[in-house]
Amino acid sequence: MIPTISHWIGQDDAIRRFKVALEASWNDGTRLPHMLFVGCPGTGKTLLAHIAAKEMGVEIHERIAQVVNFPGALNGLLLQAKDKEIVFLDEIHELFPPAQIVLYRAMEGQKISLRTNGDNTLNMPLQDITIIGCSTDEFRLLSPLRQRFKIVIPFTTYDDDSLARITLQRAQLMNLNIEPEIATQIAKRSRGTPRLAIRLLESCQRYARSQGEDNITMHHFEQTVLLDGIDSLGLGPDEQRIVNYLTIQAGKPVRLFTLEAVTGVHRRTIQEVIEPFLIQQGLIERAPQGRVITEKGIRHVESSKQLQPVAEVS
Repeated sequence: MIPTISHWIGQDDAIRRFKVALEASWNDGTRLPHMLFVGCPGTGKTLLAHIAAKEMGVEIHERIAQVVNFPGALNGLLLQAKDKEIVFLDEIHELFPPAQIVLYRAMEGQKISLRTNGDNTLNMPLQDITIIGCSTDEFRLLSPLRQRFKIVIPFTTYDDDSLARITLQRAQLMNLNIEPEIATQIAKRSRGTPRLAIRLLESCQRYARSQGEDNITMHHFEQTVLLDGIDSLGLGPDEQRIVNYLTIQAGKPVRLFTLEAVTGVHRRTIQEVIEPFLIQQGLIERAPQGRVITEKGIRHVESSKQLQPVAEVS
């Protein structure tokens, strides 16, 4: 079920800008301007694109960018959309440069060029449509394409209060009765990301149902995070192995290849998936000689050992 914009929680600056564009287009009877949503995965970019279509009362044509990476596929998608409808390209940075060129020319001239027999070209007009792109890697877009988006909305991580409210909202949609304190504890372990908060809520529900119970209690939450190996900051088993090993090294820099060998986690996963959050939280630092634990990281490891709960045996 797609909510309305009035039910949105968090991202206040982004939503204010979006509402201005939405209300202006609605009052003028025009389509939405082309928009680019950028930011971390799981922060609501795709949901906002669907809300845009719902609020405007139009159809949304959604594709993962990789499946329209050739001019023919992209042209076919653009021709499908009718007046004021939305073409939503998720992971738009995955478009090959030739496809990006086709797209920005279509956005600028409201037409596409089709090659006919020989070297002839046929220009096909497009309806007055809106392009919404979603990207985690804005730098991979060609500059002319970025410039064609009239509105660029950045999505940031969420604060714990917003995540707790999102968790309670989702629990209500799932017909679950949970205490606000449980929602707060879920928020603290969700790393600023609604998708992770909802995932943890669903894990808690599964544990409760495995015990034959309908509602989630604090006991269910505690056993769920223990079962999933999630600590007080939301670090999973891989992250914990990395910070634990760096702590054992007593502040000595550790090379990426060494971390890969010791933890069993591929170096690209460490570098591109795990490290950004650990650095953002101030738990580790990148030094010229390698990765090193910080004082905050050492304190976190020590406190996590002291707070280790006891797992149930069922």
